[in-house]
Amino acid sequence: MLRKVQPSMWRCQLMWGLLLLTAVPSRAKLGTFWHVSDFHLDVNYTAGDGDVTKMCWKKAGGYDGAQPGTFGDYECDAPLALVESAVDAMERIHPNPDFIMWTGDDTAHVDDNSLTNVLKNRFPNADVLPVLGNHDYYPKNQLPPTENDLQTKVADLWKTWLADEYADFKSGGRYYRDIPNTSVSVLALNTLIWYKSNQVTAPETDNDPAEQFKWIDDTLTELAKRKRKVYIMGHIPPGTFERYQQKKEGFHWFQERFNKKYIEMVQKHANVIKAQFFAHHHTDSFRLFFNATDATRPVSYMLLVPGVTPWRSSLSEETGANNPGIRLVTYDTDTGLVKEISTYYLDLTQANNNNRADWKLEYNFTKNYQLNAINPTTLYNLTKTMKTNRTLFDRYYSANTVNLEKPEVCQEKCQRLHWCAITEVDYERFSQCNAASSTSAWAAGTLVAAVVLILRPW
Repeated sequence: MLRKVQPSMWRCQLMWGLLLLTAVPSRAKLGTFWHVSDFHLDVNYTAGDGDVTKMCWKKAGGYDGAQPGTFGDYECDAPLALVESAVDAMERIHPNPDFIMWTGDDTAHVDDNSLTNVLKNRFPNADVLPVLGNHDYYPKNQLPPTENDLQTKVADLWKTWLADEYADFKSGGRYYRDIPNTSVSVLALNTLIWYKSNQVTAPETDNDPAEQFKWIDDTLTELAKRKRKVYIMGHIPPGTFERYQQKKEGFHWFQERFNKKYIEMVQKHANVIKAQFFAHHHTDSFRLFFNATDATRPVSYMLLVPGVTPWRSSLSEETGANNPGIRLVTYDTDTGLVKEISTYYLDLTQANNNNRADWKLEYNFTKNYQLNAINPTTLYNLTKTMKTNRTLFDRYYSANTVNLEKPEVCQEKCQRLHWCAITEVDYERFSQCNAASSTSAWAAGTLVAAVVLILRPW
């Protein structure tokens, strides 16, 4: 026998049910992707007792008599054993990512086919989103802003990944991709045409080579109308290199006019850009972008992924080497917000001694930096705390070379350099920040009054 429910009781039950539904927050749908870069595969690398002329394509400071190990050497680019171990680790740790960001400098001086096949074979179902690095073109750095033979060959090599984007990549080295079943779109840029070492685009007769800035503006405007959440990826980053102490004005990569235009682009489209992912430094760091009219309000951030190559840079003494690193990013597929960044690394010395590549979790970003979220505001608060909290800065510095260098080697001048590089992407503002105070004044968190008027409030 059915029990008759009174209308008033039915309405009460319905209202109570609706209250329960609204009281329970909806669970975010989380996705993941790998970000890897700067493999610098050297097919001539020879471990053990081999021909020293074939050990490395370059050995900084000349050959010292030491034989490189199976998985690499801090003076050399990556052997195939190291590259395969990195991809093995990716497959073991998280075999089913939504996609893979592959941000260049992969086979600097040899045929690109071998590394491409490694990724294809291990991740046959993943979208791989690649861009060219400055060493992925010959002669290095000199990529023209127009369609060229090498770029066409690379486009053909990556055609299975970039079927819909093939034409854009072939003609301009850039494209965008909507990630399936998410609200996220990835904008892949050709940063080589903005590189200061690219003599093809160096003459200041063209302020928008290949009209890439116009393409970015048009594309981001359209993606915003579609309510997409955008990640920007590229190889060479804007701003200055955090590990070059020899210049108060900073050591940078973009031609200055392109650096300014990039900052303006980010400021204009900050609402749709959820994060930026770049490489080239081989180090682990991040950058902040601020509102065009309010220099105290951060609006966007960039993450710099460490390299797989352990090669010791010959740029300057302090640029140093690094342990190999790879990165897994967890994100909200609806909002595009980055929820976690997990960096894995290989202790290269230990791997060679044990003849086994044991990739381990180096750190989780939120736990390491005691953050409840990853966004421009929390990262800015982190940098302000790092300025006077040496313990927190030491965690950052350990991560910077992927757990290789000890933090005590970075004292006040070095610490200031990192802080200014993170907070001042504009070249002039970086120079003002880096040259503004004596080391003792900076360490104490104070600046002379005249400089305070110029710099962003600390």
